[in-house]
Amino acid sequence: MKNLTRYSGVSLILGGLFFAIPNTVILPFVDFEAPFSELLTSTPFFYRMIFAALTVAFLLFGSIGVYLNHSHIERVRKFRQTTFILAFFGSAFMFANEWHQIFVLPEIAILSPDMVDKLGSSVQTGSYAIGAMIALATFSFGWILFSISLLVSKKLKRIGPALVIVGFLIIPLISGIFTPVIGGIVGGVILGIGFSLIGIELLKSN
Repeated sequence: MKNLTRYSGVSLILGGLFFAIPNTVILPFVDFEAPFSELLTSTPFFYRMIFAALTVAFLLFGSIGVYLNHSHIERVRKFRQTTFILAFFGSAFMFANEWHQIFVLPEIAILSPDMVDKLGSSVQTGSYAIGAMIALATFSFGWILFSISLLVSKKLKRIGPALVIVGFLIIPLISGIFTPVIGGIVGGVILGIGFSLIGIELLKSN
């Protein structure tokens, strides 16, 4: 179990780095004002989604080690179990969402750009939009609540989980005040540091 926890720590550090990199280096070059079909087939979006998929894959694996590291702590055990499940499946849902935007939707965008543009429309309320919202909500709230359980457990230093909570909350706030790009950059850096610090603490505890 120690090896699994150690690997999870490394995975969280990588997930944190990959969270920050695309949101600072690649995100400014993604044209979100372009039609959805053009966005999906653009080079900056392609690289951003690769980093995004790797990020949630690392976080998915990393969450297991964090939970195992806290499994013996009685404080808020049931809450921690529930929030771990939410964070784990939220990460899995997000990975699936990122994966099909790398390998599936771009191909469909080439074959039928009009259909893909309808999927990306802001008024679109079909299963595609619902699935994306479920993935984002489960991922975000799952990790916020799981981070709260880590704060209450008091085994790891609080700065990492606290930054994860702040990062998820600040993205929509900054995006609303300024632009989604600025919100993504600021929030992505905060989240990246937060997840990396949790990973470092996980390595130290073994």
